Amino acid sequence: MDGAWVDRLERRFGFLAVPGLPGLLTAMTAAAALFAASKPEFVGALALDPDALLHGQVWRALTFLIVPPRSSVLWMLLWLAMIFAVLSALEAAWGEFKLTVFLAIGVVMSTAAALLTGAPGDNGPVHLANFLAFARLAPDREVLVLFVIPVKLRWVAAVAAALTAIQLLGGDNGSRVRLLAGLSAYLLYFAPGHWLDIKQAWRRRGQR
Repeated sequence: MDGAWVDRLERRFGFLAVPGLPGLLTAMTAAAALFAASKPEFVGALALDPDALLHGQVWRALTFLIVPPRSSVLWMLLWLAMIFAVLSALEAAWGEFKLTVFLAIGVVMSTAAALLTGAPGDNGPVHLANFLAFARLAPDREVLVLFVIPVKLRWVAAVAAALTAIQLLGGDNGSRVRLLAGLSAYLLYFAPGHWLDIKQAWRRRGQR
């Protein structure tokens, strides 16, 4: 990660770091899932709805992060475990301030994209950015696909990146804006490193 600009921010605004973000977001997502189980309409009050935002429901700019997926109990538990594991790994690698900034960028840009396009946003791109950052930092860590097959994170991230590219190519302009907004933190943190990798690979190829 080319984090020089984040380091400068931390020296000046480090007191704004939010402690315990992995546990906080995981717990709030779990609470939202429990409420939604008895009152499905509850999730609608948390979603990133641009019309509601413009009518003063500003909390939606934050609460959309904890909207749970509509799924089985097993998948919900896996989702919560993934959120906690990914964010905990990022916090351990970066510290509280860099993680706070990373999530804040995704929140601000996703909210701006929803207002710009006039269409509701969701937290999928932000969580994808979190996962891609995790895979970038620990590419050789293995996960069990289908609980059986060990696969390194670099390959899972490569598949996720390919599917994202397909979405960008096949989607309309509004969906592209919302997807890129959610991924903006990852691009800001890691694009310089990816560009350096490409240049080094090109040089190696030229030397053959």
